[in-house]
Amino acid sequence: MVQKDFLLDFDLYICERFGYRNSLHVTPTMNGYCVDVNIKPVKLYIRFWEYSKGVGGFPDWCIILVNCNFAKKQKEELQKLVRFFKEYAPRYGYKHIGIENNQKLNEVLMLPQMRSTKDDNHVIALTGITI
Repeated sequence: MVQKDFLLDFDLYICERFGYRNSLHVTPTMNGYCVDVNIKPVKLYIRFWEYSKGVGGFPDWCIILVNCNFAKKQKEELQKLVRFFKEYAPRYGYKHIGIENNQKLNEVLMLPQMRSTKDDNHVIALTGITI
């Protein structure tokens, strides 16, 4: 189920950081939804899973960063994005944040690798993030 209030908060975050409104492209899925942001300074692809059924080893209620590219200040913007999720996502039921098979993202965030999968996936509880 798409959580419209959370998406409004996320869209406001993107607008405040980069000056673009209505930049989220949302695709509902069987277990949540995916968000794509493709504006000049930002390219994001993020999965918001309410139910994972163990796919990729990710837990339920997990935000999965698949692709996060910023034109400027990559490390700083990625950390700010994760801080935004740490503050807002729990209000909407999300408990974890993960990285799907993207070592470059994890070099910045340093999330623990999941042992239950052969992929290079990482995950941590939102309450455990220290950025």
